[in-house]
Amino acid sequence: MGKLQPTRVGKKLLDSVQLTASSHADVSVFRPLKVGPEAVLQASVEKHIAKLLPLGEFSWTGSTVPVGAGVPDLLRASVRPEAVSIADADSISIAILGYLRAARRARGETIAERLGLSEKTTLNKLDALQGQGVIEQIQKNFSLAQPWQNILDDVSAVEVKVSDWKKAVAQASRNRIFAHRSFVALPEGVAKRVKDELAFSSLGLGLISIDDNGVSRVVKRARKSSPKAWAYYYTVAARAAGDLRASDNSVSS
Repeated sequence: MGKLQPTRVGKKLLDSVQLTASSHADVSVFRPLKVGPEAVLQASVEKHIAKLLPLGEFSWTGSTVPVGAGVPDLLRASVRPEAVSIADADSISIAILGYLRAARRARGETIAERLGLSEKTTLNKLDALQGQGVIEQIQKNFSLAQPWQNILDDVSAVEVKVSDWKKAVAQASRNRIFAHRSFVALPEGVAKRVKDELAFSSLGLGLISIDDNGVSRVVKRARKSSPKAWAYYYTVAARAAGDLRASDNSVSS
Protein backbone atom coordinates (compact mmCIF):
# COMPACT_ATOMS: atom_id res chain seq x y z
CA MET A 1 0.00 0.00 0.00
CA GLY A 2 2.94 2.31 0.47
CA LYS A 3 3.82 4.56 3.35
CA LEU A 4 1.44 7.47 3.94
CA GLN A 5 2.30 10.72 5.63
CA PRO A 6 1.02 10.82 9.24
CA THR A 7 1.83 14.53 9.41
CA ARG A 8 -1.05 15.18 6.98
CA VAL A 9 -3.41 12.36 8.00
CA GLY A 10 -3.31 11.19 11.59
CA LYS A 11 -1.56 7.87 12.31
CA LYS A 12 -4.60 6.58 14.21
CA LEU A 13 -6.67 7.14 11.10
CA LEU A 14 -4.16 5.32 8.91
CA ASP A 15 -4.24 2.38 11.31
CA SER A 16 -8.04 2.31 11.68
CA VAL A 17 -9.13 2.41 8.05
CA GLN A 18 -8.77 -0.78 6.02
CA LEU A 19 -8.66 0.42 2.42
CA THR A 20 -9.24 -2.20 -0.26
CA ALA A 21 -9.41 -1.99 -4.02
CA SER A 22 -13.20 -2.21 -3.97
CA SER A 23 -13.63 0.13 -1.00
CA HIS A 24 -16.80 -0.54 1.04
CA ALA A 25 -19.20 -3.19 -0.17
CA ASP A 26 -22.22 -0.87 -0.23
CA VAL A 27 -20.46 1.77 -2.34
CA SER A 28 -20.31 1.46 -6.14
CA VAL A 29 -16.77 2.22 -7.32
CA PHE A 30 -16.55 3.57 -10.86
CA ARG A 31 -12.82 4.25 -10.89
CA PRO A 32 -10.23 2.79 -8.51
CA LEU A 33 -8.95 5.15 -5.84
CA LYS A 34 -5.35 6.28 -6.13
CA VAL A 35 -3.57 4.96 -3.06
CA GLY A 36 -2.69 7.77 -0.67
CA PRO A 37 -3.94 9.93 2.21
CA GLU A 38 -7.02 11.17 0.33
CA ALA A 39 -8.10 7.59 -0.34
CA VAL A 40 -7.85 6.89 3.39
CA LEU A 41 -10.00 9.92 4.19
CA GLN A 42 -12.53 8.97 1.54
CA ALA A 43 -12.77 5.43 2.87
CA SER A 44 -13.53 6.89 6.30
CA VAL A 45 -16.33 9.05 4.92
CA GLU A 46 -17.74 6.07 2.99
CA LYS A 47 -17.78 4.01 6.17
CA HIS A 48 -20.05 6.57 7.88
CA ILE A 49 -21.96 7.82 4.82
CA ALA A 50 -25.36 6.40 5.85
CA LYS A 51 -25.24 8.34 9.14
CA LEU A 52 -23.70 11.45 7.63
CA LEU A 53 -26.28 11.68 4.85
CA PRO A 54 -29.32 9.61 5.87
CA LEU A 55 -31.82 8.86 3.10
CA GLY A 56 -34.92 6.75 2.55
CA GLU A 57 -35.34 3.08 1.71
CA PHE A 58 -33.85 3.33 -1.77
CA SER A 59 -30.47 4.98 -1.43
CA TRP A 60 -27.32 4.73 -3.50
CA THR A 61 -23.70 5.75 -2.98
CA GLY A 62 -21.13 5.98 -5.76
CA SER A 63 -17.39 6.59 -5.59
CA THR A 64 -15.42 8.48 -8.28
CA VAL A 65 -18.49 8.76 -10.48
CA PRO A 66 -17.97 10.29 -13.97
CA VAL A 67 -20.53 13.07 -14.44
CA GLY A 68 -19.91 15.21 -17.48
CA ALA A 69 -16.35 16.52 -17.33
CA GLY A 70 -16.09 16.00 -13.57
CA VAL A 71 -15.57 13.02 -11.28
CA PRO A 72 -17.00 13.72 -7.81
CA ASP A 73 -15.31 11.75 -5.06
CA LEU A 74 -18.63 10.59 -3.61
CA LEU A 75 -22.27 10.85 -4.62
CA ARG A 76 -25.20 9.81 -2.46
CA ALA A 77 -28.74 9.84 -3.79
CA SER A 78 -32.28 8.92 -2.87
CA VAL A 79 -33.53 6.90 -5.84
CA ARG A 80 -37.08 6.12 -6.88
CA PRO A 81 -37.60 2.49 -7.97
CA GLU A 82 -38.78 3.65 -11.43
CA ALA A 83 -35.20 4.70 -12.18
CA VAL A 84 -34.39 1.14 -13.20
CA SER A 85 -36.01 1.94 -16.58
CA ILE A 86 -32.96 3.97 -17.65
CA ALA A 87 -30.27 1.56 -16.46
CA ASP A 88 -29.14 1.19 -20.09
CA ALA A 89 -29.90 4.72 -21.26
CA ASP A 90 -27.43 6.15 -23.75
CA SER A 91 -26.14 9.72 -23.85
CA ILE A 92 -28.82 10.84 -26.36
CA SER A 93 -31.67 9.57 -24.19
CA ILE A 94 -30.15 11.24 -21.14
CA ALA A 95 -29.77 14.52 -23.06
CA ILE A 96 -33.45 14.33 -24.04
CA LEU A 97 -34.48 13.79 -20.43
CA GLY A 98 -32.35 16.73 -19.33
CA TYR A 99 -33.85 18.98 -22.00
CA LEU A 100 -37.43 18.03 -21.14
CA ARG A 101 -36.79 18.60 -17.42
CA ALA A 102 -35.63 22.13 -18.18
CA ALA A 103 -38.17 22.93 -20.91
CA ARG A 104 -41.08 21.04 -19.30
CA ARG A 105 -42.61 20.17 -22.68
CA ALA A 106 -41.53 20.34 -26.30
CA ARG A 107 -42.27 18.97 -29.75
CA GLY A 108 -40.04 16.33 -31.26
CA GLU A 109 -38.67 18.63 -33.93
CA THR A 110 -37.83 21.27 -31.31
CA ILE A 111 -35.94 18.73 -29.20
CA ALA A 112 -34.03 17.57 -32.27
CA GLU A 113 -33.08 21.12 -33.21
CA ARG A 114 -31.99 22.14 -29.72
CA LEU A 115 -29.90 19.01 -29.20
CA GLY A 116 -28.45 18.93 -32.72
CA LEU A 117 -30.02 15.57 -33.57
CA SER A 118 -31.85 14.25 -36.59
CA GLU A 119 -35.63 14.11 -36.23
CA LYS A 120 -35.59 10.38 -36.97
CA THR A 121 -33.13 9.63 -34.18
CA THR A 122 -35.00 11.90 -31.79
CA LEU A 123 -38.38 10.31 -32.50
CA ASN A 124 -36.94 6.81 -32.11
CA LYS A 125 -35.51 7.73 -28.69
CA LEU A 126 -38.77 9.42 -27.68
CA ASP A 127 -40.76 6.34 -28.69
CA ALA A 128 -38.48 4.10 -26.62
CA LEU A 129 -38.68 6.38 -23.58
CA GLN A 130 -42.45 6.60 -23.93
CA GLY A 131 -42.68 2.82 -24.06
CA GLN A 132 -40.72 2.66 -20.78
CA GLY A 133 -43.13 5.09 -19.14
CA VAL A 134 -40.45 7.74 -18.76
CA ILE A 135 -42.10 10.39 -20.94
CA GLU A 136 -45.65 11.20 -21.99
CA GLN A 137 -47.11 12.68 -25.17
CA ILE A 138 -50.09 15.01 -25.35
CA GLN A 139 -50.90 15.84 -28.96
CA LYS A 140 -47.51 16.80 -30.43
CA ASN A 141 -45.81 17.74 -27.16
CA PHE A 142 -43.59 15.46 -25.11
CA SER A 143 -42.97 15.84 -21.37
CA LEU A 144 -41.54 13.82 -18.51
CA ALA A 145 -43.91 11.49 -16.68
CA GLN A 146 -44.52 12.84 -13.16
CA PRO A 147 -42.19 10.51 -11.19
CA TRP A 148 -39.35 11.32 -13.56
CA GLN A 149 -39.33 15.02 -12.80
CA ASN A 150 -37.70 14.17 -9.46
CA ILE A 151 -36.48 10.63 -9.99
CA LEU A 152 -33.67 11.40 -7.52
CA ASP A 153 -35.32 13.11 -4.57
CA ASP A 154 -32.01 14.10 -3.06
CA VAL A 155 -28.47 14.11 -4.48
CA SER A 156 -25.46 15.00 -2.33
CA ALA A 157 -21.90 15.30 -3.61
CA VAL A 158 -18.74 15.13 -1.48
CA GLU A 159 -15.24 16.28 -2.38
CA VAL A 160 -12.45 14.94 -0.15
CA LYS A 161 -9.12 16.70 0.35
CA VAL A 162 -6.20 16.34 2.77
CA SER A 163 -5.29 20.03 2.97
CA ASP A 164 -6.16 21.97 -0.23
CA TRP A 165 -9.57 23.13 0.95
CA LYS A 166 -9.80 25.90 -1.66
CA LYS A 167 -9.53 23.36 -4.47
CA ALA A 168 -12.17 21.24 -2.73
CA VAL A 169 -14.46 24.27 -2.50
CA ALA A 170 -14.05 24.95 -6.22
CA GLN A 171 -14.90 21.34 -7.06
CA ALA A 172 -17.81 21.24 -4.63
CA SER A 173 -19.16 24.46 -6.10
CA ARG A 174 -19.21 22.89 -9.58
CA ASN A 175 -21.05 19.87 -8.22
CA ARG A 176 -23.96 22.12 -7.24
CA ILE A 177 -25.08 22.22 -10.88
CA PHE A 178 -26.42 18.66 -10.61
CA ALA A 179 -26.60 17.98 -6.85
CA HIS A 180 -29.10 19.30 -4.33
CA ARG A 181 -26.38 19.54 -1.68
CA SER A 182 -22.61 19.70 -1.93
CA PHE A 183 -20.02 19.01 0.77
CA VAL A 184 -16.28 19.28 1.36
CA ALA A 185 -14.64 16.63 3.58
CA LEU A 186 -11.41 17.51 5.40
CA PRO A 187 -9.27 16.27 8.31
CA GLU A 188 -10.55 17.59 11.63
CA GLY A 189 -7.73 20.10 12.11
CA VAL A 190 -8.20 21.64 8.69
CA ALA A 191 -12.00 21.60 9.03
CA LYS A 192 -11.83 23.52 12.33
CA ARG A 193 -9.58 26.12 10.75
CA VAL A 194 -11.75 26.81 7.70
CA LYS A 195 -15.35 26.14 8.80
CA ASP A 196 -16.10 29.85 9.18
CA GLU A 197 -14.64 30.82 5.81
CA LEU A 198 -17.06 32.94 3.78
CA ALA A 199 -16.81 30.59 0.78
CA PHE A 200 -18.82 27.90 2.56
CA SER A 201 -21.75 30.10 3.56
CA SER A 202 -21.82 32.13 0.33
CA LEU A 203 -21.88 28.98 -1.84
CA GLY A 204 -24.08 26.99 0.52
CA LEU A 205 -21.51 24.24 0.92
CA GLY A 206 -21.50 21.76 3.77
CA LEU A 207 -18.40 20.58 5.65
CA ILE A 208 -17.52 17.11 6.90
CA SER A 209 -14.77 16.65 9.50
CA ILE A 210 -12.73 13.44 9.86
CA ASP A 211 -10.89 12.90 13.14
CA ASP A 212 -7.78 10.82 13.81
CA ASN A 213 -9.90 7.80 14.76
CA GLY A 214 -11.57 7.83 11.36
CA VAL A 215 -14.89 9.14 12.67
CA SER A 216 -16.63 11.53 10.26
CA ARG A 217 -19.26 14.08 11.18
CA VAL A 218 -21.07 16.97 9.53
CA VAL A 219 -19.88 20.21 11.13
CA LYS A 220 -21.61 22.52 8.65
CA ARG A 221 -24.83 21.65 6.86
CA ALA A 222 -25.19 22.24 3.14
CA ARG A 223 -27.90 24.49 1.78
CA LYS A 224 -30.32 22.65 -0.50
CA SER A 225 -30.84 24.02 -4.00
CA SER A 226 -32.28 22.76 -7.27
CA PRO A 227 -29.94 21.25 -9.88
CA LYS A 228 -29.36 23.28 -13.04
CA ALA A 229 -27.56 20.88 -15.39
CA TRP A 230 -30.36 18.36 -15.76
CA ALA A 231 -28.53 16.11 -18.21
CA TYR A 232 -25.89 15.56 -15.49
CA TYR A 233 -28.68 14.88 -12.97
CA TYR A 234 -30.09 12.13 -15.20
CA THR A 235 -26.59 10.80 -15.77
CA VAL A 236 -26.37 10.22 -12.01
CA ALA A 237 -29.82 8.61 -12.14
CA ALA A 238 -28.65 6.21 -14.86
CA ARG A 239 -25.55 5.28 -12.83
CA ALA A 240 -27.72 4.55 -9.81
CA ALA A 241 -30.28 2.68 -11.92
CA GLY A 242 -27.70 0.16 -13.05
CA ASP A 243 -26.97 -0.75 -9.44
CA LEU A 244 -30.67 -0.79 -8.57
CA ARG A 245 -31.32 -3.27 -11.36
CA ALA A 246 -28.36 -5.42 -10.33
CA SER A 247 -29.66 -5.44 -6.76
CA ASP A 248 -33.14 -6.48 -7.92
CA ASN A 249 -31.66 -9.30 -10.00
CA SER A 250 -29.61 -10.46 -7.02
CA VAL A 251 -32.70 -10.55 -4.80
CA SER A 252 -34.82 -12.33 -7.41
CA SER A 253 -32.20 -14.97 -8.08
